[in-house]
Amino acid sequence: MRTKDTGGCTMGKVLVGVVSPADFERARDYISELSDYRDYDDWLDSRYGRFMGLSIGGAGARLEMVALDDFLGWCGARRMRPSEDALDAYAAHSSLPSRREPLSAA
Repeated sequence: MRTKDTGGCTMGKVLVGVVSPADFERARDYISELSDYRDYDDWLDSRYGRFMGLSIGGAGARLEMVALDDFLGWCGARRMRPSEDALDAYAAHSSLPSRREPLSAA
């Protein structure tokens, strides 16, 4: 498999985390950066811009819907402040294949 030449730098898959429109107002109570945006569509445009910038830069980027309650629990367990960067980190973490062995049918 050939990879794009990025000047000696290999960019991998980058996930841009987003919450649902239904969770956006509640997310504003926890993620301070969201107060910078007029509404959900304004914020989503910004996240889409991040996605496009990463994609044009050679990263295999995609938008990833994140369940707000799961994200907040993940941040709390790590004593991490909820933020847009943390949302992206959680999106990447939650999309990893499970490391557990499959349950036996026996």
